[in-house]
Amino acid sequence: MAFIAPLAGAAVGGGLLGSIVTTAVGIGINLAIAYFFPQKIKGPRAESLKAQTSQYGDQLARVYGSIRTAGAVIWLKGDHVDEHVKTERQGKALGPEVTTYSYTATFAVAFAWNGPATAITRIWADDKLIFDVSFEALQDAIASGGNGIGVAKGASVTLHLGTDDQQPDPDIEADRGAGLVPAWPGIVYVVIKNLPLDEFGIRVPNIEAEILKGAILATASIDGFSTNANEWRNDTTGDYLAANDSGTLIISRLPAGAEILNATIPYAGSVHISDRLDVAVVGGSGDSIAFYDAATGAFRQEVSGLDGLSELSAILDDISFGGVTYMLVWVFGAKLSLLSNASTGWQQIWTASTAHSPLSYLQTLSVGPDYAYAVRGGIAGTSKAVTRIGWDVTGLLSDTEITLGALTDDAVACFYDEESDSVVVLDAAGQLFVYTSDLGTLLRSNTHTGIGAVPNAQPPLSKRMKLGSDLIAIKGFDNDIFEFRVSDLGQVNRYDAATSTWLLKLNSDLGQFGVNQQWQAVLILPAGGADPVVWYLPRAQRLPVPLKDVLEQECALAGLACDASQITVEIFKGDC
Repeated sequence: MAFIAPLAGAAVGGGLLGSIVTTAVGIGINLAIAYFFPQKIKGPRAESLKAQTSQYGDQLARVYGSIRTAGAVIWLKGDHVDEHVKTERQGKALGPEVTTYSYTATFAVAFAWNGPATAITRIWADDKLIFDVSFEALQDAIASGGNGIGVAKGASVTLHLGTDDQQPDPDIEADRGAGLVPAWPGIVYVVIKNLPLDEFGIRVPNIEAEILKGAILATASIDGFSTNANEWRNDTTGDYLAANDSGTLIISRLPAGAEILNATIPYAGSVHISDRLDVAVVGGSGDSIAFYDAATGAFRQEVSGLDGLSELSAILDDISFGGVTYMLVWVFGAKLSLLSNASTGWQQIWTASTAHSPLSYLQTLSVGPDYAYAVRGGIAGTSKAVTRIGWDVTGLLSDTEITLGALTDDAVACFYDEESDSVVVLDAAGQLFVYTSDLGTLLRSNTHTGIGAVPNAQPPLSKRMKLGSDLIAIKGFDNDIFEFRVSDLGQVNRYDAATSTWLLKLNSDLGQFGVNQQWQAVLILPAGGADPVVWYLPRAQRLPVPLKDVLEQECALAGLACDASQITVEIFKGDC
């Protein structure tokens, strides 16, 4: 504090010199005070984290056809909303320290008791649409080039349609205890996770949902977003598709495939869309990688020094944790590089030599926080061996081939599932296996999946297999799409390609594919020269329900005998 006093004393005086000195002194004092006593600003904060839940006697609806109905909150995580505190300094080191508070809630809402429903297609919070997976919404977005809505940013939704065999929700069990939560068979309800509450007055909003019963499932697909079906030079995640056709980079936005960028670039290699929504493109004969903004197509930066021998032979994937995104880039010449981005741009951390090289030997890559995984293909042929790469920021820790003896056939896809911290392996016979992250222990298997033969290594699927919480999706030999739970490898759905409206649905060359979780879609990469397509998984489409059917069900519930046809005639006076 000693240097403040001389400055303050020098401020005494008059005239021009005095005003100049006073200005300088004022700045000096302010700087000194800011240094030793930084200003602390706190944003608005909730006085209480308690929230209203349902009361005894709250009623649930009976659903027929399509209905928008209010729900009753039946569970709130921890019986309170969650507070998130963020403290940061504005500007440079001498700026004020600002603390802000934000709030989210994780809760369950019940809507109807006469499940099962066909679908829950839309959800409103205080009349604001926060969830829309209806076929009509997708159809309109594709037709108009719009964005749709999907799920509100930051939140996720788990649907329970009220089947007789539905299981307790895992999030509720984690809060209340395993074995202490009912499955609520017949109850149609949703679990909404991490819904931002700032725009709802820091409270759980009133929730309404559109429930469909007796609806049909409708499909949609798009094309025209890529002219190249190479499995290493196409990728999709979030709202985006990216394709590199020998140096022509095309970035498109889902769901319509609206073009964001179509430009010639000096990078002709493999493509990957990172967690940060940067489109990474390998170039420079495998020595460099460029990054483009997926949302705008703008060039961001180049990182060089990968030491590869070919830009056409590269596999890459990334993972984010601790506020940092880590990307592994494996290029021909057996060179593996780690890049990182902590919101300040991509930086090369290290490059190391490996025992094997893509793409002549290894063809897939999936990255976890401790290990990365690759399976063989190409001239090396497939194998039951999976290459496990141990890594951290200090360097390459291990490079080990592990033979998975439990497999029925050779491994063709190996996917690290962050949610369960486990590894899902698909073999060439179409069978599924789940291992611990070190590949040391087989946790479960399904050797009767119905998928059929999968003869080739699957680069897109190895990093894009996730469909939702505890869900993966795989295209079968006959082009049907299968959904499985990771937790027990039980089949959840099988969507029939032959009865869909999907483009190329009867083609026999649709060997490569990857899943877009956000849009519940599958990127299809034909081998026979056709351009790639995107298949949207079936969505519920509203159908009218005959009044006669509703009357019959209501009479049955009341234990009454009735002639529903006659009642209908009376209601409509013979016009029905």
